[in-house]
Amino acid sequence: MNDDELLARLKSADPALTPHAPLPDIDRLVEDTLTTDTAHQTGSTAPAKTAARRSRRQLFGLAAAAGLLLLGGGIAGGVMANNDNDNGHSASAGPLTLTTDSGFGSQKCVTPSPDTLGGYPTLFLGTVTSIKGSTVTFRVDYWLKGGDTETVVLDSDASRPEVLTFADGERYIVAAENGVVPACGANAASDETVDEFRQAFGK
Repeated sequence: MNDDELLARLKSADPALTPHAPLPDIDRLVEDTLTTDTAHQTGSTAPAKTAARRSRRQLFGLAAAAGLLLLGGGIAGGVMANNDNDNGHSASAGPLTLTTDSGFGSQKCVTPSPDTLGGYPTLFLGTVTSIKGSTVTFRVDYWLKGGDTETVVLDSDASRPEVLTFADGERYIVAAENGVVPACGANAASDETVDEFRQAFGK
C-alpha cells in the first residue's frame, strides 16, 4: 500500500468528511465558552457569570464613589470661595496703598456721583479705621471697581498736613488711577450717596 492509497483510506474513515456528518452546535459551543470559568480560584465554585456580575457591581460602586468625591470637592470649594467673599469682594494678603495727588484738598469739590467718579479704574466705599500722621487707613465696605483687598492705606503729603480732612469712623468714597487719588477723588459719603453708588455698580 502506497501513500496515496493510505491517504484515501483515512479520508474515507473520517466521519467529518462524510455527507452524513452532523453540523456543529454553534450555540452550545458559544454558551460553553462564555460560562466556563477559566480563572483558577481556590475554594470557589462560583460560575463566571456571577463573577462577571460581581465585577461590574464593584466597578459601578467605584465610579459612584469617585463621583461623590468630585461633587463634595466642588461643594467644599464653593463654600470656601463664599467664605472668602465679604460684601462682594474677596480678601487678599495685604492692603492696597494709594497716594494723594499734589493738588489734593486744595479746591472745593462737587458732591461725588457715579457720573463724576465712575470713570476711575479704582473705586471703593470705605470707613476710616485709623489716622496716623499723614496716613489714613480704610476698611473697604464695598469695592465698586478695580480691587479686592479688605484694607486700603492712603498716604497723604506729609509736608501739607492741612490737606488731611478725614475723620475716624466716617465713610468715604475714594477713586484712584495708577495708585494716585486725584484732587476730588476722596469725599465723605452720606447714606444716600452710598446707596446711589451701590445701585449704580450693582453692589
